Amino acid sequence: MLRQRVVTASVLAAVALLGIFFLPTAAIAGVCALIGFAAGVEWAALTQQRSRGASRWIYGSFMAAGVLLFWRFSESNLLGVAAATLFWVILLGWVGKLVILKQPGRMSPHLTLGVLALTPALGLIPYLHGIPVYGTGLLLTVLLIVWVGDIGAYFGGRRFGKSLFAPEISPGKTWAGVWSGLVLSVLVGWGSAYSLSLPVDRPWLLWVSLVVAAIGAILADLFESILKRSTGKKDSGSLLPGHGGVLDRIDSMLGAVPLFAGLSLLF
Repeated sequence: MLRQRVVTASVLAAVALLGIFFLPTAAIAGVCALIGFAAGVEWAALTQQRSRGASRWIYGSFMAAGVLLFWRFSESNLLGVAAATLFWVILLGWVGKLVILKQPGRMSPHLTLGVLALTPALGLIPYLHGIPVYGTGLLLTVLLIVWVGDIGAYFGGRRFGKSLFAPEISPGKTWAGVWSGLVLSVLVGWGSAYSLSLPVDRPWLLWVSLVVAAIGAILADLFESILKRSTGKKDSGSLLPGHGGVLDRIDSMLGAVPLFAGLSLLF
């Protein structure tokens, strides 16, 4: 299981890095649309467990189109970026409240919620990539926050984890894993931002952005756990060996990208 997880993650990371550095923004948008299609099919399967494949494919196609439309809209109107950020602040604030109050929480993965959660987050990936001069650095930094946070949480939790973080939502998460992932992701994000010379006039704002994005990634992962537990599912799918489905792989990114994109407007 661990070997499958590492191999799959390594391949996906390598492909993502090649895409970030060598593909034009339009191609990045196309890839995100494909991811949106796959994630949409899985979301529809969670929502409509008795539905046939055709309705899921239609929803996935709608989601892919939504990703492209949101990308184009955000390029010319920063209101889209702000709205996506606000949506995820509210949603993750609710998840954070559940963690603090030690409540399990339930939320049905309605189709409308899927559109609101998936299309802006995925559409903001090509938006970040397309920012003149600094787009590649911004996108790479937020993705490193997600990837390193996931790695740190997994191995930190396995090695030092004892006290559970949110047992009512995700029994496998520990405080040691959360802190390991949080600290490592922020430090790596800081190194990425400075090595790529991102235009940050106020260092404290960069620190805030990194910490908020890292926390957002953690809470977004818990959000997907709530959806799966509400529908009695362990994984959203089985497409990615060692990880489950596409939603299982991108869940943290869905929260981190909008928060980082929104705060980057202040850089």
